[in-house]
Amino acid sequence: MLSLRHTLALALACGTLAAGPAVAESAEIPANWQRHEIEFTYMGFTTRYSCDGLRDKMRLLLRHAGARPDFKVSTRACADGPGRVTQFPRVRMVFFTPRVPALGQRELGEPTAARWRPVLFVRRQPRELEVGDCELVEQFRDRVLPSFTTRKVSSDIHCIPHQLSGSSFSLRFEVLEGLPEPDGPAQNRS
Repeated sequence: MLSLRHTLALALACGTLAAGPAVAESAEIPANWQRHEIEFTYMGFTTRYSCDGLRDKMRLLLRHAGARPDFKVSTRACADGPGRVTQFPRVRMVFFTPRVPALGQRELGEPTAARWRPVLFVRRQPRELEVGDCELVEQFRDRVLPSFTTRKVSSDIHCIPHQLSGSSFSLRFEVLEGLPEPDGPAQNRS
């Protein structure tokens, strides 16, 4: 006869207990969309971006991090002209993320269903990220990621100024991501 401890260990090894917590983790959570507006100036030593290049990278990071699909990223004060690398490119981001109101707090924003989703930023994930984006990922973590509802944030970022060799980044977290509405993804809301 197996003891309770052995029975639980066997059930866990066979995967029969794993289904309970996994189902709870993927359950829908009632939330509300919260609007964010961020003026972001990139200040890096190694990689330089044009304003358009920074805009495209920020779109990539916002999309991969789970911002609502109708986000907007526009360039700001690009004195060097379009497509030209500039020392301090700037963008303005307007995006929505789901928030769960605190107990007793009034709900603000449109209601939505949300679910936790794992996110990973490393070289080539998403595909367009390169080792030269190390400082950008670090600044995204510090200045933009706090706008998202996250948990289990883990980062291992080592950016060596003025050289790509030796630089590396890994940013992992779970994000509360809004689920698409039954009639399709969110469009033209602001």
